[in-house]
Amino acid sequence: MSLRLILGAATTATALTLLPPEALATAESEGTAGIDPNPGMAHPVTEAEGSVPPAPPPSPQVRGAIGPSTRQPVGALTGRIVFCGAGHGWTANTTGTGQPWYTQRGDNFEVVEDLGNQDQLTMFVAYAWNAGATVVPMRPVGHQPNEVVLDNDDPGVVFNPPASWGNGGLTPYYGSSGDVRYRVASKSAVESATATYTPDIPQAGFYPVYAWTRQGSDRVADQLYRVNHSGGATEVRINHRRVGQGWIYLGSYFFEAGTGGSVVISNQSSDPAGTVVIADAIRFGNGVGDIDRGFGISGHLREEEAARYWVQGSIGFGGDTTNYDLVGSNDESDNVGAPIRQAVDMNIETEGVMTDRIYLSFHTNASPGSLGLYNGNNNPATRTPNQFRWAELVGREVNDDLVALSPLLEVPWLEMGPNPGDVTLDRTDIEFGEINNLTINNEFDATIIESGGHGNSNDALNLRNPNVRNWIARACHQATVRYFNEFGGGALAFLPEPPASVRAVRQASGSVLVSWTAPVVDAIGGHAATGYVVYRSANGYGFDTGTVVSGGGTTSLLIPGIPSHQVTYFRVAATNAGGESMPSETVVCRPRATGPSQLLIVNGFDRFDRTTNPRQTGGPGIGGPNGGTQTYDRVAPRYNNSFDYVVQIAEAIEAHTPAYAFDSCPNEAITGGQVALGDYDIVLWILGEESTGDETFSAAEQTAVTSYLAAGGHLFVSGSEIGWDLDRDSGPTAADRTFYNQQLHADLGGNANDSAGTYTVAPVGGSIFTGNSNLTFDDGLDFSDNLVSQYNTDFADRLTPVGAGATAAMTYVGGSGGTAAIQYNGTGANSGRLVYLGFPFETITTASARNQVMTDVLTFFGVTVPVELSGFEVR
Repeated sequence: MSLRLILGAATTATALTLLPPEALATAESEGTAGIDPNPGMAHPVTEAEGSVPPAPPPSPQVRGAIGPSTRQPVGALTGRIVFCGAGHGWTANTTGTGQPWYTQRGDNFEVVEDLGNQDQLTMFVAYAWNAGATVVPMRPVGHQPNEVVLDNDDPGVVFNPPASWGNGGLTPYYGSSGDVRYRVASKSAVESATATYTPDIPQAGFYPVYAWTRQGSDRVADQLYRVNHSGGATEVRINHRRVGQGWIYLGSYFFEAGTGGSVVISNQSSDPAGTVVIADAIRFGNGVGDIDRGFGISGHLREEEAARYWVQGSIGFGGDTTNYDLVGSNDESDNVGAPIRQAVDMNIETEGVMTDRIYLSFHTNASPGSLGLYNGNNNPATRTPNQFRWAELVGREVNDDLVALSPLLEVPWLEMGPNPGDVTLDRTDIEFGEINNLTINNEFDATIIESGGHGNSNDALNLRNPNVRNWIARACHQATVRYFNEFGGGALAFLPEPPASVRAVRQASGSVLVSWTAPVVDAIGGHAATGYVVYRSANGYGFDTGTVVSGGGTTSLLIPGIPSHQVTYFRVAATNAGGESMPSETVVCRPRATGPSQLLIVNGFDRFDRTTNPRQTGGPGIGGPNGGTQTYDRVAPRYNNSFDYVVQIAEAIEAHTPAYAFDSCPNEAITGGQVALGDYDIVLWILGEESTGDETFSAAEQTAVTSYLAAGGHLFVSGSEIGWDLDRDSGPTAADRTFYNQQLHADLGGNANDSAGTYTVAPVGGSIFTGNSNLTFDDGLDFSDNLVSQYNTDFADRLTPVGAGATAAMTYVGGSGGTAAIQYNGTGANSGRLVYLGFPFETITTASARNQVMTDVLTFFGVTVPVELSGFEVR
């Protein structure tokens, strides 16, 4: 029995000094210390992926979530196994003095490679999953500190009918001595037996789900796992004749707290060859490391620990302990080869052919630029059959894509050169232990991508950019597709880019029209869309398996039958033969049976760059046993910009009144003319941390808002850097300042007012918020895949009301004080009323406080509170 429930507290990490280069000429040496392939020389400039470098797309930055689909797409990697790793991580100090746990790399220009590699792995897994791959990660995916692990004989696991399931008798299996090893049921063309694993989820959030199943020659090639989550049921099929005996990724999903979710293993199969299905263990979430090496556990999140410990917890009872613990080897050395030993153990090489599977690991020890690594200089037997070509494919794809995108980067990406040897590296002093064919034994090809050089200040700036990390993940996906095309006969089809300008608008019939713009197609990104999937959600986080829309030129879907006043969220993904794109941003609509929607939610928060990354503080032990405590960046898109902040707005409106209907769209739909502000009584415009790079209000948006207010429309706007963008000492245009002063009725009053230096605000007596309690907004310290934190609002503007009818409505408590919110009562030329928050509404830390603020705003705008909402005071 192995029931485990751990509630983890999100931890931070740090940096200190870079460890010296490893130079041991052994098979277990990593050998990835920063080596410039052309020391002392400038790298030659060359062309990218063709005779002419492709021009960057007009706006390729992320405009939606980076995450796996809530269905298992069929794509270019369907039927392929992608083993993937992330180098380093928190490591037990088993050989010397100093801190008991340490990171193997230090804080280099605010990048700690041990943690950045896991961030990169998480992004890549989303691409591999969306392309249809069976993904086997050698470190956990995502940032989920909670975990629930259910073994087959634990409470919460039900077999139906019990008589259809027998006990398995072989090893290894998940669990402990004396446990029921695993259960076995005969396959059926029609489902006749199930095993249901129902976790008690401790906290609502996004949970990666994994299955542990012993592989074998009698297994079906399409074992069905039905993941029941808050958005619905997702069916995932795994070929356990080919892979098993370790944690296999089943996707990531949003689960509500409690026992409403589950994973069901079904005996339904269409495989003519296999005879049985297996039920052993299911894992929800990653948890906190619990392996004690004699001096206590690490206390760090499991995904932040080195792969050695994930492998140790994955081998099962009776498994090969040398996968993680070699005789005479310390933990850091063990960690080098642990992922590949585990991958070999999980892989059944006799099922299919060698080129049905691949191994890719992420590091950032290039100095600088990007390189694919291979072996063989010292011992040709250490090189897998197609390792050089696999290394070249991934090294070339990352190099050429990032070089072509250099005009969008803070500093240009280093062009490594035109020749295969320019984007690959085989060290002359060692063989790389993580990809050593003496361990792999020709079972699959393997490489390491050094996706930049964290020790180089320019590369570190780029590696901290979430767009760059996304492009690296995309490039690695495309290289993987190229490999299977070249060696496995797979389709050369890349995932399309996400749709843009998605909006949800009620139609006269009461139906909802979800519309979008087709994704950009260029020589860098994905291939053209041939269709789309429109997803629906009741909570904005857990989505269903979608409605398929045929045709790449079809850019809308009319959805009838949504009950009047039911809040429904939508997002859209593009599809083609390669699989499914990353999803669009989330939009929302609450239709009513008759009459137009009265409110419009506009998402103008597009910013997605390194300056808004979550920050972690960790240590001691950053950079080695003698390392200290540091603060550095993590590249975790959800805590930079999750593109779903319409959820907080919609929930607050719903709490105020169930009667008001609303639509939503991005700001681009306003300037593009697809949605008109004048069609709505009230506009709620969210700008988050939007600032100068993306513009809070462009000239076209200023014109639209000015006309809207002049016509009597009411505007609620929130954001922490609107004043800085439109009214800082130098930079804004005269039109920017006029709009800020005369339409938003605010003045920044100098650059010193860019940051209030506090996260607490209080209502102003006599304002629309009179009588409310003080509230706080987010400091971003809860860095996890739960909904406790959104992002750090570190530069909330201090405002000065401007003009007759404009008054302070909230003030900052602590810090430098000053006005935090302005209300304008609609006098003079602008008869529309205005409420402006100098901090993002969505970052208010409690739902009750958000609901109260929205109630006060909508009451000020003339929206009456229904009698049944007695918990609110009507003003």
